[in-house]
Amino acid sequence: MVFLKLAVANLRRHGTRSLLTALGIATSVAVLFSILSFNKGFSKGLARELQRTGIHFMVVPSGCPHEVASLVLHGSVIPKFLNTSVMENIVAMKDVDFATPILVTQLPNAEKFRVDLVYGMEMSRLAAVKPYWEFDGKIPSTGNELIVGSEIASHNNLKKGDVLTYSGVSFKVSGILKKTGSQDDAFIYMPVETLQTILKKPSGATAIGVKVKTPETLAKTTDELAEIVPGIQVVTMNQVMSSISNLAASGKVLSLSIAIITILVSAVGVMNSMLMAVFERTQEIGMMRAIGASRADIFRIILKEALILTLFGGLSGIVFAVAGSDIIEKFVRRAMPYIPSGSMVDFDPVLAAASLVFVSEVGIVSGLYPSWKAAKISPIEAIKG
Repeated sequence: MVFLKLAVANLRRHGTRSLLTALGIATSVAVLFSILSFNKGFSKGLARELQRTGIHFMVVPSGCPHEVASLVLHGSVIPKFLNTSVMENIVAMKDVDFATPILVTQLPNAEKFRVDLVYGMEMSRLAAVKPYWEFDGKIPSTGNELIVGSEIASHNNLKKGDVLTYSGVSFKVSGILKKTGSQDDAFIYMPVETLQTILKKPSGATAIGVKVKTPETLAKTTDELAEIVPGIQVVTMNQVMSSISNLAASGKVLSLSIAIITILVSAVGVMNSMLMAVFERTQEIGMMRAIGASRADIFRIILKEALILTLFGGLSGIVFAVAGSDIIEKFVRRAMPYIPSGSMVDFDPVLAAASLVFVSEVGIVSGLYPSWKAAKISPIEAIKG
């Protein structure tokens, strides 16, 4: 306890230097904790959104699986069309519960001088495909009705009964989608048959969403379908998750590498700060040795100073990361093409403890050389000075 009080007192004697050193540690730990927390939140959010889709796999034109992942999760416009005639083969399979066409495109809104993302789907399957949706209004019952996402409705002051015009066709807003916190909020939803007519693609679809009767038969069904219908790609929701997770993992590795390098640089700062303190207190340490302090006592005092400094910086970094989580999340959402809905950076005690353990080890390693240097000081030579 005495050594701990001495260590704290010594750090306070050089408050500005200690604070700046701790600030460097805090910054690097804040980055590390944010990256780890974001990655965990990303994985949970991705799994949650895939479970919400209400379908088990997608049938799409042969191409890049990353395009499919974008389509499933935030409606990317893919410049390939699939003929809906393939649905005959799909629904004929005994393990298939239902199949539904999905058509995603962009349509100019001349009145508002903008281009809207439009999602065509079978309204009769809406409850099965999007089971978590809630509306202010009703599901379209005719070809000239549509649903507006909450984000578009909010930005354009749209409400039930309003009229929107696309390609010369007037549509009545039958319902406003209540906020989901996902990319669903940014779409216009209309009957797929109407959208096919506007695009002059009567049998065109971006993808076919399929749900099986029992998930256990999923692998067997997709294998059989790939053999029966040539020129298609079958992508399960797990594959979509894996695809996006791999992309996110690449960014995570780079970010973690930067964070660890930052911590190592901060560790050098801690070592430099402690060495300066040792050189400045050479005579003081010599006097402590002269009145009975052992080399081990000196070693422990200096090592505790380094550990306190890094722990204080680590705790401060975690507090900064949690306090600034909203800012961090907004920045990342702007930088990355896809982020699941929901909070991505939350306080996780396990991650916080792991970050503190890691930074403590860094503090111990950083303090070893200054502690050894201080323990070697000869009391006679120090007093002579």
